[in-house]
Amino acid sequence: MTSAAAPTLRGVLVLHFDYPSPASAVALLRLQRVADGGGTVAFAGLDALGLATAVPPTLDQLVERERLGPRAATLGLPLGRPSRRPPTLLAHLLGDLADDRGLGAAWRGACLRAYWVDDVDLGDADRLRALAAQVGLDPADVEELLGDRRRQLARRQQDLAVRRRGVGTVPVLELDGTFVSADLDEAALRELAAL
Repeated sequence: MTSAAAPTLRGVLVLHFDYPSPASAVALLRLQRVADGGGTVAFAGLDALGLATAVPPTLDQLVERERLGPRAATLGLPLGRPSRRPPTLLAHLLGDLADDRGLGAAWRGACLRAYWVDDVDLGDADRLRALAAQVGLDPADVEELLGDRRRQLARRQQDLAVRRRGVGTVPVLELDGTFVSADLDEAALRELAAL
């Protein structure tokens, strides 16, 4: 599923997420398993802070990391202590491209590992180029996207529209315009993804 189209899909479970959110990391890992098992899930990245520059890790991010660290580790992702909270707009734009190329799961996994394990700045274009090469995205497509200010502005406007619809924090699950917690049990996630 293409992330850019995900907020308007009907009958599809949509996960709104952002990489620096520990709860989003857990939700991404859980929902990817549901998708891998045949569930219909769309992943809609959202630059939750909406800033143009990195900031230090926020207190709520660090507290949430401590609380959810053991759960993330059982899902295969140790949550290291990040040195920054970067803007993620470009990472989500490249995620849209990866979804279009059938590489969305690989991209999301690479971004999670890069941020939480390797402390990579997901707002740095050079680091994103390296991640894109790692997952097999075409370098010409990546360069075109990273240099396209109109697409970046359109993505920023899309994020604002999603916030206006009620997605203030992430992760959030959406089904046909109804928002629910992403912390549902596995059976409920599978049931929602089967609709």
